[in-house]
Amino acid sequence: MRNSPNRRHHGLVFAALVATALTTAGCHVKQPYEPTPPTEAGKALEVLKTLPSLEDTTAQVEAAMNEITSAASKIIPGIIWETANNADTGNCQRPYEQTDGKDYFLPNRVANHITVSEQDWTKILGAAKAAAAKLDATESQVMQDKPGDHDVRFYGPARISIGIGFQQSLVVTGYTGCRLPRDRK
Repeated sequence: MRNSPNRRHHGLVFAALVATALTTAGCHVKQPYEPTPPTEAGKALEVLKTLPSLEDTTAQVEAAMNEITSAASKIIPGIIWETANNADTGNCQRPYEQTDGKDYFLPNRVANHITVSEQDWTKILGAAKAAAAKLDATESQVMQDKPGDHDVRFYGPARISIGIGFQQSLVVTGYTGCRLPRDRK
């Protein structure tokens, strides 16, 4: 059976009616989550005050990413690194959402279409672990770990993180976690 223009129009009208019914029937979300209680928010702010500023942390994370890419380039000569266009900044999440804290996802560093042996991966992962440790990002989470498919993240205070992954491309990621900008400390 062919769809006539009238059938398509009626389908769109029906979809609009269903959407209107759902939104007027009480399916409202006031907040995605409850705000952090004041005592916890105060403690979160005190933690942020002890950490380097957003600007200083950004420089530290960038230095760690540079250390990892430099080590990988020495292990696998000829790597060509590109900087992705995925940088992003925003307000912090719970329990820091009531502070003046900000976070920043640094642009990924990517080496496309390369071969990384398992022996080389182990060396690159070691370099990433050492660079992350300089940021106190010593808790690790392994997302993938099989030949030719690796994804490991290192986490530290207030969600700072460094990531390294390989699956046809080698990718280094960096995230400041929540930090107070210099002018808010």
